[in-house]
Amino acid sequence: MTTTLRCSIALTILAILSLSTTTANAQEVTRMPDTSRHSVGLDTGLENAFIARATYAHRLELGSLDGRLFARATLPFVTPDLGDWAVDGGLRVTPLSWRDLRLTLLAGPVLRRSQNELFSGTGMGLSATILAGYESPVWGLSAEGGYEQMLATHLSHSDRYRETFYADAKDGWYAVTGSIARAGLRGGARFGALEIAARAGMNTTGQFQPVTPPFYFTLGTSYAF
Repeated sequence: MTTTLRCSIALTILAILSLSTTTANAQEVTRMPDTSRHSVGLDTGLENAFIARATYAHRLELGSLDGRLFARATLPFVTPDLGDWAVDGGLRVTPLSWRDLRLTLLAGPVLRRSQNELFSGTGMGLSATILAGYESPVWGLSAEGGYEQMLATHLSHSDRYRETFYADAKDGWYAVTGSIARAGLRGGARFGALEIAARAGMNTTGQFQPVTPPFYFTLGTSYAF
């Protein structure tokens, strides 16, 4: 593989990760009301790029595990572009709890796409998050840590790229990886069915190298029914 092609793939991975949603993370900071089975949410903020995100979660009958299936869709916020998007989903469970103290795990697949004048790329990967903290029906505060690993990327070069940089660039799937690690805090309050929450923390690559920007923050709301 030539140096030029390696650079092309690396740039595509960086572009895909620039739309990186925070690692598997259903919008729920306080405890969902016992009578609710569904939750919808909206949040916005900075996560490598300014983004807007919609979330749906469905409660599963898993006893003390308090399970959820969740799905999310993310688009850039400042300059909306349907060529750049991310979707992810997965399972959320709480294997350990004592009164309002909880340890929660989230994991699932992620699919991201980024497109520009030179190339487009679609990346597939896995993400996981661990939450530890206080989660009551009224308010919550937890530490969060997450990791996302891209496993494969489909790369398509434009004619402009071939004319300008590398005429023999090949389109197709590449087993190249990129990763993001995050650590931070989340907190919020619930007013009946409505929750308002905020999150903030630091970003690095999966090898704990600095990224730009080195921090993230979001503000959102969700409604349980």
